[in-house]
Amino acid sequence: MQTTTNLAELASAGKPEVETDSTYRRLQRFFAGFEFGYQRLGRFLLDPVPTDPPYVAVLDRTEWHFGQKAVNVLMIGIAKGGIAYPVAWSVLEHGGGSGADKHTELLKQFLRLVEPDELRALVADREPAGSNFLKALDQREIPFLIRLKKDRRIGPPSGKWSLPVKMFARACQPEQTSQLPAPKGLGGAESVECQVTIGRLEEDSFLILAGQKVDLDSMPDLYRKRWEILAFFAALGVQRLRAGGHPYD
Repeated sequence: MQTTTNLAELASAGKPEVETDSTYRRLQRFFAGFEFGYQRLGRFLLDPVPTDPPYVAVLDRTEWHFGQKAVNVLMIGIAKGGIAYPVAWSVLEHGGGSGADKHTELLKQFLRLVEPDELRALVADREPAGSNFLKALDQREIPFLIRLKKDRRIGPPSGKWSLPVKMFARACQPEQTSQLPAPKGLGGAESVECQVTIGRLEEDSFLILAGQKVDLDSMPDLYRKRWEILAFFAALGVQRLRAGGHPYD
């Protein structure tokens, strides 16, 4: 049997020699200043992950609606065995996409629990591919693999010129992948140097992956690990996996 409890009920169960109103105000002050220890919770959640470092971490966002209220969660989990184990997350105050600041804040939260040298890679989809977030990963020497939008501009690390990456990808036949021959710069004049693997899934659908400190040949298979956080969201009942969808979508 489940019941709800409010502060007035708690106050009435306090010491009989103390006035109920006084106990009620003390409870209000306690809960007003109470902060939940998310770092301790993260350590608690990390312990049962059925794998040891190096970890494959996955960054993604899920959004659903509770009535008119958008519930928008940005999360990093450890991928293992077909599902991701949540370690760090942030509840956004708005619907829609999240910017580089939110990604960087969540990364800092995650790195309080997992050291960069304990990571095989941080894997993410197109949303966290902004230049500022890539620079944050680069500065912390975190191996990463992030999918790029097809209109993302890349060029030599010098930043002297750039082209939409789909212009390179169109050279591939459907279901074919290839590696660009030299590291490319993402982010303009202060670019982040990445290896880029390009592929054409269908006629006008591309898989374009930018990575740093990861094995080039393993990039497509490593990106598949992103599905494991989607499986976690689906297990929560907040997101559906697309039946018959492409494994890289």
